[in-house]
Amino acid sequence: MKILEVTGFPNNGAGSGTLMTSQTIAFLKDGHEVHTILSENTTTFPKVEGSQYRLVAFTADTKDHEVIDNQLPFNFPMFTTHTRSTETFWNVKLEQIHSIEEKYREAISKEMETYKPEVIHAQHNWIHAAICTEFNVPVVVTIHGTDLMGYERILKEIPEIEAQLENSSLSDAERTSLNETLEKYNYYKIRAEKSAKDSSAIIVISQDQENKFNTLFPGLSEKVHFIKNGYNTDYYHLIDDVDKDEFFSTLTSANTPNNKVPTDYDKLVTFVGKFADFKGIDVLLDSAKKYEAQMQQKGEKVMTVIVGSGALDAQLKQQAKDLELKNVHFVGLQTPDVICKLQNLSDVSLVPSRNEPFGLVVVEGLACGHPVIATNGGGIPDILNNTGKEIKKLYSQEYKNDENVLDPDAGTTGTYTTDLGILVPTDDASSLADAVVDVLDGTKTFDCEKIVDYAKNNYSQEKINKDIANLFKNCIDNYSK
Repeated sequence: MKILEVTGFPNNGAGSGTLMTSQTIAFLKDGHEVHTILSENTTTFPKVEGSQYRLVAFTADTKDHEVIDNQLPFNFPMFTTHTRSTETFWNVKLEQIHSIEEKYREAISKEMETYKPEVIHAQHNWIHAAICTEFNVPVVVTIHGTDLMGYERILKEIPEIEAQLENSSLSDAERTSLNETLEKYNYYKIRAEKSAKDSSAIIVISQDQENKFNTLFPGLSEKVHFIKNGYNTDYYHLIDDVDKDEFFSTLTSANTPNNKVPTDYDKLVTFVGKFADFKGIDVLLDSAKKYEAQMQQKGEKVMTVIVGSGALDAQLKQQAKDLELKNVHFVGLQTPDVICKLQNLSDVSLVPSRNEPFGLVVVEGLACGHPVIATNGGGIPDILNNTGKEIKKLYSQEYKNDENVLDPDAGTTGTYTTDLGILVPTDDASSLADAVVDVLDGTKTFDCEKIVDYAKNNYSQEKINKDIANLFKNCIDNYSK
């Protein structure tokens, strides 16, 4: 099968890019061909051997940015800031969006002429996917969650802007700005609806996302397919012999005078992700203040390593400084092999997201052999809840005698422990800290071998790609030009 992957973002530095790369590797293993069109501000982005790439070039924010032929004179926009771009769909001009569309239309046209794909797999239900539907080939769109957040935002803000425009006291400049934003948001709405309506199929990555898509785009539920995200088993797996002294000597910390990561800890906690508000890293830092102190009283030193970067970098580091967190270390962006070694050294991973569409890092942590503590929202419960019972986001006593609903942990009103980890309420630093202490002091124990087996049996990309490939084939077989 000849597959054309199209994304408006890089293939690295964010969950959707990581997923797309894992899928490409698995498709190639199964004998399919894969070409990819992507946004980038560098030509040195990671490439999968055996795949072909066509770059839509942007200009990085840095003064010493790479000069690329035909690059757009601004950075690539996203729904939230990326690890290598602070540009978003909310601060770019509509004419910039049109220039991006022109570049993508040209890139797809060239692939249609030279590669002749049988199916286009578009990432995110947004502008780039809408362009894909202009060509005579079936398009399958994967929802990643931030696209639905973006669509929800414009639905909310369009009437608010229209109401503001009724104010006769607005200055000419204010009125012009509001009208420009309204025009841009209405355009986003039209393009997202075209993508959803004209695609052959929609892939959602969690039950929560399926429910949200069907609410936002009524009448299209028949084309929706729930297919879980997968992880690359070559990247994330058990490693028996990671030497922590040698490993940490390769990393630098923003929190020590000599920039070295100490190794005199007793327990290790990790976070991996981009520095965006919805990731809840601020809650993690507040929680670290609590669990560090509680574990210190038990005679053990806890170290927390935070992997990633983004627009909130300075803000989060200042928060850690204000909290006087001596054992929290920001180590920047890291490659999958480094993250895998770090995860293998870790006692627990934290995923404190406020709204996580899926949570690929949850699966990657499980695959490296430890429990994960995460918030009870979005797609995360789909992963960590293997109890066979429903876990309510808001639990009340009316469920007490319902055998199909899981009761929260004793003494809590919203913490749930499963064989894979612990789910805690969103924006609750105290519950998060209590869960961390319960894992680190052995109050709650987990069978790490079973955790690894569960991840591999349910989320390996090779297995999940079979379902995606079957969907592609079905769309090809039933496509009418």
